Amino acid sequence: MGVLFFFDEKVPAIVKNSPADSCQIEVADNHGVPELRIGPPGAAFDGTIAVFKEWEQFEEFVEAINNLKNRLEPARR
Repeated sequence: MGVLFFFDEKVPAIVKNSPADSCQIEVADNHGVPELRIGPPGAAFDGTIAVFKEWEQFEEFVEAINNLKNRLEPARR
């Protein structure tokens, strides 16, 4: 089995003075190893890659993102 992508989206860059107006974010299962990649559009693998040591660590990351989303939700209303 190769790389399985769970999330692969082009998103706006919000860093001031950034040379790019967007970036690519990918969440992938790379041969059983969870990875988060952020890089140029169409080439996230050329950017920064966070490789999680195990699925439990990745699940903790996902839980933290969900908690952040829930905390920010009232501000969106």
